[in-house]
Amino acid sequence: MRPRGSPCIYLMIPILLLALGLRLAPWGQNRFLEDEALYAYWGLQIASGADPMLDLEPVDKPPLYPYMLALSAWLVGPTETAARLPSLLASLTSVALLYALARELYGDVRVGLLAALLLALSPFDILFASTAFTDPLMTALVLAALLTAAKGNLGAAGLLAALAAASKQQGLLFLPLVVIVGWLSPGSRLRKSRAKARGRLPKSILRSGWLRCVLGFALIAAGVIWWDLAREQRPGFLEQSLLSYGGLGPVQAAALVERAAGWLALAGDFWGSTWFSALLAGLLALWIAGSLVSERFARLHAVDLVLLAFVLGFLLLHWLVGFQVWDRYLLALVPLAAMLAARALVALGDAIEATAWRRVYAAGTGLALILMLVRPVWLATQSELPLGGDHGAYDGIDAVAAYMRAEAPPESVLYHYWLGHHHRFYLYGAPLRQHWYPDLEDLARDATVYRREPRYIAFPSWRGRTAAEAALVAAGISLTPVLETTRRDGSLSFRLYRLEGP
Repeated sequence: MRPRGSPCIYLMIPILLLALGLRLAPWGQNRFLEDEALYAYWGLQIASGADPMLDLEPVDKPPLYPYMLALSAWLVGPTETAARLPSLLASLTSVALLYALARELYGDVRVGLLAALLLALSPFDILFASTAFTDPLMTALVLAALLTAAKGNLGAAGLLAALAAASKQQGLLFLPLVVIVGWLSPGSRLRKSRAKARGRLPKSILRSGWLRCVLGFALIAAGVIWWDLAREQRPGFLEQSLLSYGGLGPVQAAALVERAAGWLALAGDFWGSTWFSALLAGLLALWIAGSLVSERFARLHAVDLVLLAFVLGFLLLHWLVGFQVWDRYLLALVPLAAMLAARALVALGDAIEATAWRRVYAAGTGLALILMLVRPVWLATQSELPLGGDHGAYDGIDAVAAYMRAEAPPESVLYHYWLGHHHRFYLYGAPLRQHWYPDLEDLARDATVYRREPRYIAFPSWRGRTAAEAALVAAGISLTPVLETTRRDGSLSFRLYRLEGP
């Protein structure tokens, strides 16, 4: 181990700069997916004062993230950049927090630096840093809760764990890990030993610490519950999340194999390379096996077993329960996997007795890191890995919005079926009427009976428009193309039409 005051800590500065550069590289290359556009719209509604409590929205998320987006929009403006900024800051903060957490748990600056570097180089984390999803903020708050728990500050740990759950319901799944890390933390044990030396009962200190943890969690939980009950929109966000999701339950046996392959594939993409992920998993298994049979290997700490059990249990839960196989659900596992991998790499190096061979191991590890990660990291900076946000499907949606702002007269009508979240965000504040048609009869009736203003409709290229066109033509309405947009590969993305007649 290196001493806690090691000059190696200054290596965190280039690691953070590297992390920032990699996360800024794909910045603005992609438009928002549906959920991103929806969350960004919620932020605009709050920031503008139009709907500060989201009373008009069927919200299926807890309140912290929409209000963070609102703050960002208030400071930066109603732009994609404002909606992405919280994720960028959360991702960078996670790199620093992981360093501090690993150093606190293991007392070894090398584990902290290597874990931070692995997270900084993770294409998984790089690509989510430029999205408007809730998960980067939740991940940063989970790491902050774990760090304060490891330091023995249980009150702050409870507060931060609640904030993680207040950014996304999935944060509740990390509460047991925070509690166990707090129970095992060197900081908590140190406080108890000092209390014992002063003649005070460590049991009372322990109880008061956990009482502070519960109170910290309860304080945030009470705020979330108050917000949910104070809103006019019903049902509350928890029930609405189940309605939006379609419910959760055990997975049918017939789907288990396919789901296992899907979740394992996503876990293999933590570093954009299945081979690299397999190498890290193999080295971790080698260290665990070696620690059981030889004293040359660093022994497993209790926290190592807890982290391993949690990662495996998290994957098992998502496999057996009907969670959608979505990459963002695993984002918070990436720093934990990076820390376990760093721990194994350092432990294996320390097991080599000869200094020369230890240097060979260090050089070989560094070379493998570079050779195996340079391509996936480069692809991530070019947004060419299917992780994180959109990668071309919604190219051109901003051009459609720009055309409507510039060319459509005030009070024009824009019909939509698939693009409602996008229109509400990208056309926020525009003097247009947006009408969602639930079926073709409603579209034809509204276009002929209730609207006499200029009317427009946009179709994404991956959705069929033939039925809608036929319904409008049957109602005596013709469609005049006014704009076509293309994706980055040159293929068609959107067609915008103006409705003429009857």
